[in-house]
Amino acid sequence: MKKLIYIALALACVSVLAIVTVIRSMGDNSSKTQDYYSEVILTLFSMKTSSDFIITLPDSGAGVKLTSIIGLGTSEGKAQGNYQVDEERGEVLLDFMHISVLSPTTSDNLMYFAAPFSVSNQGSGLFTYIGLFEQDLDNQTIRHLDSYFIGDRIQLNEMGIYGSKIELSFNQHGDKQAYAETPTEAVHLTLGVDDVMPTKLIKHQDM
Repeated sequence: MKKLIYIALALACVSVLAIVTVIRSMGDNSSKTQDYYSEVILTLFSMKTSSDFIITLPDSGAGVKLTSIIGLGTSEGKAQGNYQVDEERGEVLLDFMHISVLSPTTSDNLMYFAAPFSVSNQGSGLFTYIGLFEQDLDNQTIRHLDSYFIGDRIQLNEMGIYGSKIELSFNQHGDKQAYAETPTEAVHLTLGVDDVMPTKLIKHQDM
């Protein structure tokens, strides 16, 4: 009888220890979650926030988290993120050296900016877009509003803001050029936004 009591007490102690271990583990995970912040947003916007910089893939609508900075302090600086959608794997690169603010901060503490980003996958293409973004200074978030396709394997030369217009200068491949060659055909493109509180990028001639 005493032996059975000792066994029961031992099992009870083991159960208590297991519960304590689980509680401590949950506490550790909670602490890690609270301590998390986006290194990309901190580096680029000096905001320490648990919200991530998410790029919406134009074709699928899937969100890609930018997780790292490459080439910081160089003219080739990019914010990078990897993704997998079904069987497709790829990479997104945001060219933060060409981030261009569209307007002063609004009364709601919102700021709008444009930036080029590229998407690549297992294929040979490197698809470049201009992204429209909203920065919420109060909530310390960045929201991807819209994308405008520029081209495949282009070479961006200049990007500037003039009033509410985005002026782009880039080289694309000519009709007789192979994509393996450096693009040489010069293109100038002007984009605008649809409103004072922008939600969409529009080609200037279509406005």
